[in-house]
Amino acid sequence: MFPDNNPKSQSENDASKRVLSCTKVFFKQLIRRKPMEILQAEIDTRNELRRDLNWIQLLAIGLGAIIGAGIFVLSGQAAAKYSGPSIIISFVITGVITLLSSLSYSELGAMMSSSGSVYTYTYAEYLAWFIGWNSALLYLFAALTVIVAWSKYVVLLIDILSDYNVTSMILQAPVAWNEDTERFFITGQVINIPAVAITIVITILLIIRIRQMAIVNLVLVVFKIITILIFIFACCKYVDRNNYYPFFPPNQGT
Repeated sequence: MFPDNNPKSQSENDASKRVLSCTKVFFKQLIRRKPMEILQAEIDTRNELRRDLNWIQLLAIGLGAIIGAGIFVLSGQAAAKYSGPSIIISFVITGVITLLSSLSYSELGAMMSSSGSVYTYTYAEYLAWFIGWNSALLYLFAALTVIVAWSKYVVLLIDILSDYNVTSMILQAPVAWNEDTERFFITGQVINIPAVAITIVITILLIIRIRQMAIVNLVLVVFKIITILIFIFACCKYVDRNNYYPFFPPNQGT
């Protein structure tokens, strides 16, 4: 065996070793964990954040996250166009999953009473880094979806109150996705100004202080629940049992 004195080959070997070393470090950090005893010791010795919210405000935050814009926008469309009355089963299954998830969060919160939520909980096992970034992306896209839906209602309210059509310029982005053709298209509009304004207002409220934002959230959640209850009880007499047959609509696919 003769030594390889080729500088190019030597540099390629060094580069591959560095890539392999960085990959090992990345995966080691990705699956890094701390035993629950160490986490609990850190929780006991760490300075706690100021507790500004009471249980009513915390409950309102949870209800506000559960009862989102989807119940006003997507549920009726899904029942009318795709699933039919069998969407009730979807709600039952989702309710069971949500119950189990809430019990799990309650158990973990009682065991590790620290900030960080699911990131801290998974740090005791594995993939905390992965879960943390997924949570950030989840909240990001959820906020975007709710704000866009909210802006549509704001524009609709302006149209009803003022008889002025404001949807021609400020409701959508210049490019949107067409679900029928499954491609992007030019909307001819400029910017979703209501969504931008709502985002700025909520951000300012969050910067001021969490208690003020919790009070605003409590008012909105109470108003939302009252609206849903009024809608449910006011529409009970209009329920037609014939619409529940067939409960499972026939398959229209290929």
